[in-house]
Amino acid sequence: MTLIEKTGFFPDYYLNLKNSQSDVFDVQIGKIAACRNDYERLAFVEQFPGIREHDGQLQVKREFAGKNADTAAQLKEKGNQAFKAKNWFEAMLFYTKSYMALPEDKVNERAIILANRSATLFHMEKYDETLIDVQRSIDLGYPKDLIYKLYERQARCYMVKKAYPNTIASFKKCITALDDAKVPSDRRSKLSLDAMTMIKMLERDPLTAKQAARQQKFGEAKLTLAIPDEKEFLSDNVRFDRNPAEGRFARAATDITVGEEILVEKPFVAVLLEKFSKTHCDNCFIRTAIPVVCPKCADVLYCSEECLSKASSTYHKYECGLLPTIWRSGASVNCHMALRIVANKPLEYFLKIKDEIEKDLPLDEILKLPSDDYRRVSHLERHEKSRSASNIFQHTLMARFLTKCLAEAGYFGATPKPEDLITVGGIILRSLQFIQFNTHEVAELHAKKADGNEKTVFIGGGLYPTLALFNHSCDPGVVRYYRGTTIHVNTIRPIEAGLQIAENYGPIYTQEGREKRQAQLKELYWFDCTCDPCLENWPTFEHMPTDIIRFRCDGPKTCRAIIEVPATCNDFMIKCVTCGESTNILKGLKVMQDTELMTRTAKRLYEAGDYSKSLNKFIDLLKIMYEVLAPPFPDFCQCQQHAKDCFLHLGNFYNIN
Repeated sequence: MTLIEKTGFFPDYYLNLKNSQSDVFDVQIGKIAACRNDYERLAFVEQFPGIREHDGQLQVKREFAGKNADTAAQLKEKGNQAFKAKNWFEAMLFYTKSYMALPEDKVNERAIILANRSATLFHMEKYDETLIDVQRSIDLGYPKDLIYKLYERQARCYMVKKAYPNTIASFKKCITALDDAKVPSDRRSKLSLDAMTMIKMLERDPLTAKQAARQQKFGEAKLTLAIPDEKEFLSDNVRFDRNPAEGRFARAATDITVGEEILVEKPFVAVLLEKFSKTHCDNCFIRTAIPVVCPKCADVLYCSEECLSKASSTYHKYECGLLPTIWRSGASVNCHMALRIVANKPLEYFLKIKDEIEKDLPLDEILKLPSDDYRRVSHLERHEKSRSASNIFQHTLMARFLTKCLAEAGYFGATPKPEDLITVGGIILRSLQFIQFNTHEVAELHAKKADGNEKTVFIGGGLYPTLALFNHSCDPGVVRYYRGTTIHVNTIRPIEAGLQIAENYGPIYTQEGREKRQAQLKELYWFDCTCDPCLENWPTFEHMPTDIIRFRCDGPKTCRAIIEVPATCNDFMIKCVTCGESTNILKGLKVMQDTELMTRTAKRLYEAGDYSKSLNKFIDLLKIMYEVLAPPFPDFCQCQQHAKDCFLHLGNFYNIN
């Protein structure tokens, strides 16, 4: 991913700066090469000729244009009209937009609009969501003369869910709230009688007592749409090593079978793309239909109060109101991630560790650091010595802009100290460099059930310190998928002890030829790929021969040879030219025959939506095939792809229909 992903005022700012002194610009920026570290680079750019004169073009300011009471009222009225027409989904959308537009001081209006949204959700039979919005409205102080409606709705939802103690409690609250209700006496009497009747009926139900006893023993689970917290995990079968040729990399400590989960990791930092800011939680990336929003800005939303609280107590208190500036600048998600790394921690934290960042720690010490320690990521590959003066200058200029954004947000206090600006700017600059080569695209699987089409969509970027240590292969040994922002890594083929565990940085040999793959990797990651598909120039899937079968030599284990046999071959014993032993290919032919039925069964389970069972079948197939056959081989490649598709269904998923 690049520094600038689209047009914006930042590239215009850079070009204007360059054109203002075009005759000496290249000579001037060349002097940055003499700087010894990122802090000196920030200091150099701060004194660069013409830099401050052009600062007005950066347009750094906080703005809250999305909040407007009149707009909110208009959207609410549209929601009311849709509700009257029984267009529940349309009404819900208008109420959500109205809720997002309400200014911070309109607390009562927020309570009312959430109550209205809960009514649409009730009609849509989304009972958990209804209960959540009802409680949100109550917490915001919904009017006393109307609150009986919410308690009755709450009771009806619990009734459908067969949560009888909760149903009784809500009906009792409804009866009490009727004292403040401005309704005719006959209407009040009927509501009260209906509630009392339901209470008496449920109190006699044996299930009520059982549920009440269970609640008393275990407590009542809070109803939330927040994604469950996952425990991070690194398999004992994974070891990390380092050498001059390959840098840091993961290897198998013991034999690893296909399908094993070897890593579950939360991101050190993750940023959602702007285009998904109104559909996904800004904190956990989960798609949400009934969001909560920041009271101050209308730029992002959250799936739950938990995510809103996490964001508001860390990065969002500085990004709030600044996001339009960041998005309008044209800065890439990489740049936003560099800013958020700093925004997640107080200034004092970075001032304290400033001198520790440059220390070259041993790999085992790095892995022992707390997961939120900046030094867990600051050591990642930056290719600092390979960067041109122009590249360094542009990155430094961006770091200076992002530092100005933080200053505008009050990160440095009322009067920022110049030395603090340089320190943080230097840390952002360092972050921009390692983020460039170590970011993973957080994905969501989009499916159209009507036609069966599926595609993976990039919704944000994440930095995963442990996974970043894995090297690349165009024939990766693992597949990754996401639950929210948490990444799961599973093996997609057996990996022998001592061999590298490689992931994939983008190009895969089955889809793109060697020349294109290597050009892409060189451009994006600045290295020459030497994986087996590149060294041996494996064919893409469409060019794989179907008249040649690749068998593994079943001679001594020290022989890793592949025996290529024409499909028309009538001999069953084939001599290996490497070890001289003969291999009986009948076993391999029998495997190919047996796997056809298993493949049909696995595909049928996939089409039926039973992805876990389908995955287990494909994993069994891969184990069987890998014992006797070797890629590149069409059936094996197809089976791997089917297994990958199953894994993706276990993560972020959106049914477009």
